[in-house]
Amino acid sequence: MRRTLVTTPLGWLLVAWMASSHVPVAELSTWLAVFGLSWGVNLGVLWRVARDGGDGAWQRRLVLGVAVADGLAWGLMFALMSGRDAALDSALGAVLAGVGAINAPVYITLPRGYRALIGSMWLLAACAYPLHPQPLSVLQGIVGLALFFTLIGVYMAPISERVLEGIRLQLANAALAGQLRMALQLVQQDAATDALTGQPNRRALDRLMAEQAALAGRDGRPFSLLLLDIDHFKQINDAHGHAVGDEALKAFAARVREQLREGDVCARYGGEEFVVVLPDTDLATAREVAERLRHAVAERPLLAAPRLGATVSVGAAQFSGDRTPQQLLTMADAAVYAAKRGGRNQVQVSVGGSPPAG
Repeated sequence: MRRTLVTTPLGWLLVAWMASSHVPVAELSTWLAVFGLSWGVNLGVLWRVARDGGDGAWQRRLVLGVAVADGLAWGLMFALMSGRDAALDSALGAVLAGVGAINAPVYITLPRGYRALIGSMWLLAACAYPLHPQPLSVLQGIVGLALFFTLIGVYMAPISERVLEGIRLQLANAALAGQLRMALQLVQQDAATDALTGQPNRRALDRLMAEQAALAGRDGRPFSLLLLDIDHFKQINDAHGHAVGDEALKAFAARVREQLREGDVCARYGGEEFVVVLPDTDLATAREVAERLRHAVAERPLLAAPRLGATVSVGAAQFSGDRTPQQLLTMADAAVYAAKRGGRNQVQVSVGGSPPAG
């Protein structure tokens, strides 16, 4: 609508040129002034509707008001300038018919707006007949416009309904597609997330390690792995039950997350074992992170009621291009085993693929 309204001054110039030799300057200037004021207000209203959105009832009423104001301005043209010359009357009628035809596709999704436009245009144009009762061309123009607007309105109605139905179908399909995307994302998230702790599961871990291995092979970027095993976790389950054990696992996962850097990932490996993937991290830095995690777990209880503390044994290993992600896990697991043999609550580092000494 705004694009169509912006081109409206071209129609003014055409009408002014055609009527300049038949219509007094005062009447022509009056029409141009009224049209200019209406045009400016209409553009402002449409700008506001476009800014705020056009879905509300009051926005639709504003658009209908724009249609009525535009129709009245064009109808006023015919009322003021007709009845002076038969050729001019025909030309003015043709202009109004052209305005109706140009606006038909503009209002294809708002048929009420189109009816408001052509109705107000015709009603004000019809006011010209009592003002000029003698010239037959005025009456012919009014009757011709009535027939033209009636026909175009009749043909436009089913087209408009089909367009609206197509839009409704597109919106319904878009909503359904959005729901399907959300459902798929949830399924994918559930498939890659441990239900108890909310951490990535073994499937997600395998994918992440494969991605890190590919980056290391392509760009030479290091990454390291920490395998964390909660010490004596079976005793927690035996003494307090599996419900408390589950709460302890959730608290442990949260404690680990608190200590990790952005980009580090903690995944539940199985049971009371967790794996931390450290991108862009060499073995020395990985050991520092492991010590920080160990201290964070041991320094305060995991649960307040029952008051339950725990320690963790950590194995660290760095990926190298001649090994697979699974071999990296095996190295970290051997380091954890050495930490447990050495008394638990400690960090051991796997160097060169050989299990560290206890």
